[in-house]
Amino acid sequence: MSDMMIASIVVGGLNVVLASGLLFVYRGVYVRTKAPFTLALLLFATAFLVQNAIVVYSFVTMMSIVPGALDPYLLAIGAFEALGLAAMLWSASR
Repeated sequence: MSDMMIASIVVGGLNVVLASGLLFVYRGVYVRTKAPFTLALLLFATAFLVQNAIVVYSFVTMMSIVPGALDPYLLAIGAFEALGLAAMLWSASR
């Protein structure tokens, strides 16, 4: 188990938390406005949440068969997704 794969799992967990926060914020907006666009944002946040939960699960269960050469790329993908989700959550909660 490499340190980069563990970091990828941690970043994936952070992405789950960020997507959950985004889902919570969008749900609050939808309850107040009932706008179709906000409903689409809810579905978008749900898709991010499910995708990241699957990523974390797959990293944990298949860590031994993922080639070590992929670890930096998986970590970078997760980190950039975390930046994007954090920016979305920050702008949505303002």
